[in-house]
This record gives sequence, structure tokens and C-alpha cells, in this order.
Amino acid sequence: MALSSWLSRLRYSSRAAFLSSSRAGRPHSIGLRAPSSRPPPYQCRGANNQVVAPSRYHGSSEEPFLLWPRALLPVAVAASAASMALQSQANPSLCDDSRQVRFGGKGSTEFVVKGNHKEVPRQLIDELSTICGEDMTLDYDERAFHGKPQNSFHKAVNIPDVVVFPRSEEQVSKIVQSCNKRKVPIVPYGGATSIEGHTLSPNGGVCIDMSLMNKVKALHVEDMDVVVEPGIGWMELNEYLEPYGLFFPLDPGPGATIGGMCATRCSGSLAVRYGTMRDNVINLKVVLPDGDVVKTASRARKSAAGYDLTRLIIGSEGTLGVITEVTLRLQKLPQHSVVAMCNFPTIKDAADVAIATMLSGIQVSRVELLDEVQVKAINLANGKNLPEVPTLMFEFIGTEAYSREQTQIVQKIVSEHNGSDFVFAEDPEAKKELWK
Repeated sequence: MALSSWLSRLRYSSRAAFLSSSRAGRPHSIGLRAPSSRPPPYQCRGANNQVVAPSRYHGSSEEPFLLWPRALLPVAVAASAASMALQSQANPSLCDDSRQVRFGGKGSTEFVVKGNHKEVPRQLIDELSTICGEDMTLDYDERAFHGKPQNSFHKAVNIPDVVVFPRSEEQVSKIVQSCNKRKVPIVPYGGATSIEGHTLSPNGGVCIDMSLMNKVKALHVEDMDVVVEPGIGWMELNEYLEPYGLFFPLDPGPGATIGGMCATRCSGSLAVRYGTMRDNVINLKVVLPDGDVVKTASRARKSAAGYDLTRLIIGSEGTLGVITEVTLRLQKLPQHSVVAMCNFPTIKDAADVAIATMLSGIQVSRVELLDEVQVKAINLANGKNLPEVPTLMFEFIGTEAYSREQTQIVQKIVSEHNGSDFVFAEDPEAKKELWK
């Protein structure tokens, strides 16, 4: 804006000077140089470094006043930049230190999340102790563990002042009511497997660890759904469901809990067939910021009644409420499956195979892309000797004959896109080892 205002004033004064000189009988070509072999400053160079003269200015009585602003444009830019620099020093940004942080790349530094810490009132500590009893801690190591998650790229300058471990929805509601009354921040805490810093406590406050709310409340085999508390992990849930011939299809990082998976709208390698978390949650129970409890929907698979609050809460990352109960869609365990793996010279070749496979109409159960860096990490972590090149992994499910047919079709697609080392496994232990 400073530059625009400066130029406007300059054009106005130039036009006034030009009109004044015209009335005095001076030639209209004021400000123009006499022709010479040296190009004037307002000329530019075109192809082959040849001078391209803006001849419309010569002999023109309409726009010569524009020459002065163009000649002084670099000065204006420099003046404007200096002005903005002075203004930024006079009004420093809250994120001023971010100038020293580089995002991305091998040499990037950790991104520290700043916050304003306020002391938690002693009355709140006493109330939380009454609500949770021994399921509360002020221990520094425990608070640091919750405030500095190992998987998170982001770090925070502060850690929670208190960590509580509620065992029921009623306790969660009372905790939130107490914090709301004293305007103390709260952070719901699940498995803390995400890398985006969802469980950080930049402003301190109360961390609500949901790990003790880990029960299966109801299983409806005929309806293929289950009601669980948020602290149960997806791996533990699938162990519970296996004897019933059912499973929950989402598979993010090991250690992830159902509540955190809802809050972060997670996915996994099975998302290509079964969708993400938003497609597999029927309803939720949530404690709102004032302590009220709301149920977002019924167990009905089809409903057009009211707002879709379930999808509003999923992916809200704990900012709209604390999830205390989840009803999930389940799937039937496949009769047979085949796991395949193949290598490619480039990422594009691998991506082309994935696209061609989807377009062929094959119902792929899983598909996962690993680049050479990920394969190297797998080799280092597991003592493997896999080729460190872009790699695709597939899983095909159905009857034994159907799964093998799909495998053969994909093998042909891979051969048409520079793929190599196509291997597949049907033995249960071999399949687990590949996906591990």
C-alpha cells in the first residue's frame, strides 16, 4: 500500500509539472533524451540482446509524464521495503522466531509450538483429585511424557500441569466442567502415535488421558457393529473380534486408539477398499466444552434426520469435545487373501500401476507405496535385505480362485509398467511377515 500511494502521488505531481510546462510554451518532449547510439534507460532488450525502443513515447503528447515514475520505480520499491521493515521492527510478530526455522528438507529443524502458560489454580487441583482419586498425577516425568510425544515432529515449549486418567464418561464430564469454570485448557490424549502434534500442550493445562476407558461395551454380530470406549486400540479390538469372524478394517500405526483415530480422521492401508475413519463410524458420544454430553446419531445405518454431527466431530482433533464412546462398522474376515509385492525403477511407474489396477475394476483390499528411503528404513529396523527401490504392496481377498485370478491380472499390469521381482504369498505367516 505504501508503494501504491507513493506512485500515485508521483504520477500526480509529474502530470501537474507537465501541464504547467505545456502552458508555459515549453516543448512536450520534456524529459526525453536526444537520439543517440546509447539506448535510453526506459528501453528494453528483446531476443538476441537487441534493443527494443518504446517508440510510442517519441513525438507523443499524451504519456511523457509516465517516464519519470518508471525511472524512479527501483527507488520506490527500495523505499517501500525499508518502510515495511521499520514497521515490522516496531510491531514484532508473535511468530518472529520462525524466521530461524526451515520447513522440509534433510536439514530442517524442529518446529517449536509457543504458548502462554498460566498457573493452574490450586482449587482445580483439589477438585480433580476428588473426581479422579489416585488416577491423577502431578509427577514431572509423567507430565513430560504426555507433553513431548516421541512420534511428533512438532514440539511445545510447555507441558501439561496435570494428567488425569478418567474411567467413565461421568468423570470426563466433571473434569471438563471444572476446567471450563476456571478457563484452564484441556488436551484429550489417546495413543499419541500421530506425527502432527495433536496431543501437545503449548499452554499447559490439563491432559485427559483416555487409556483407562478401554472396554468393549456391546457387540452386535448380526448388525456387524460394535460399541467401544475410546481408549481401546484397534489391534486389541481386532483380537477381540476375531473369534466372531469380524474385524475393524482401519489399520494406522500400532498403538493407535479408537478415540484418537476418530479425532484425527485416520486411514491406513485398507482405506482403498473400506474408506477412512469417517466412513466406518456410525455414531459418537462426546463431552462438549461446557461438560454437556451429546450423542451424534443413532445406530441406524441410514438416516437423514438432523445435522451430521458425527462427521463434524471426526477429524476435529479434540477441539470440539472429548470422545467417550464410539459405535463402529465391522467387516467380515475374508475367506482367502493373497499378498503381493513388486519393485519399480521410479515412483511414477509404481503410481501408474496403482492407477491401472484401480481402473481395471479389481477390488484391491490393500495397496501401499514405499519409496527407496522407506525400504531402507525397513531394512535397517528389521535386518532385511529388500531392494531399496520404489515398491508396491497389494492384498487381494475373496475366494481362493478369485484372489489368485486378481493376482495374475495385476502381475500382467506390473510387467507392462517396468515392474520387476513380482512375488506373492498365501501362507498366513508369510503374509504377516510381509505386512509387518
